[in-house]
Amino acid sequence: MVNYLCIIQARLNSSRLPAKIMLDLAGKTLIERVFNTVSKSKAIDKVIVAISDEKSDDIVAMKLEQLKIDYFRGDLDNVLKRFYDTEQKYRAKNIVRITADNPLMDAKIIDSLIQEYEKNKTTDYSMYSNAIHGLSAEVFCSKALHIAYHNTNLSFDIEHVTPYIKNTCKIHIVDIDKKYRRPDLSVTIDTLSDYIKMQKFYLYCKKLSLEVNIDTFMELIDDKKRMSI
Repeated sequence: MVNYLCIIQARLNSSRLPAKIMLDLAGKTLIERVFNTVSKSKAIDKVIVAISDEKSDDIVAMKLEQLKIDYFRGDLDNVLKRFYDTEQKYRAKNIVRITADNPLMDAKIIDSLIQEYEKNKTTDYSMYSNAIHGLSAEVFCSKALHIAYHNTNLSFDIEHVTPYIKNTCKIHIVDIDKKYRRPDLSVTIDTLSDYIKMQKFYLYCKKLSLEVNIDTFMELIDDKKRMSI
């Protein structure tokens, strides 16, 4: 049994920016950047990329195999079922949900959320509030995932995985560290302009040998004399 299984939710046919998970960020694909960032977590025991079993995601599977990244293939539209089936395969006690469009999702921030989740033994689900958009990890127990899977067939619930859990289970909303309480900022990649901004950041860091993480991004965004993102 896996104590903390991180499932990175990914697909190729995103509507606003198709194939974004395969886009280059200073020499590596977005999905590779997300995986590498999350894998630095000290609390997560295993990281899996959950993609669809549609032919459109074959190229993603090929890339993940090339990178020796473990993945699971499941239902395209019923993402809740994809998570349930992934959890069943690895027999996870707890799940960390990450989406594949957040390259600056920080491992230390994930570990802090898990610590908060573990403090309350009756909690089924934890997430941050008022965080920078793109630091939105979720942690929940397999029991809560099972409850959702067996009790809802609403399209919104099965597409977004956790709404039923948040509405029916015991949840704990955590105030993120004050430093990251910047809901006015976004580090997610949803649109072409988001991608251009993030590519610019990665290339700038590469040029100056800066560490690529959320802290560097915030320093640069607040110091417009150094770089306008």
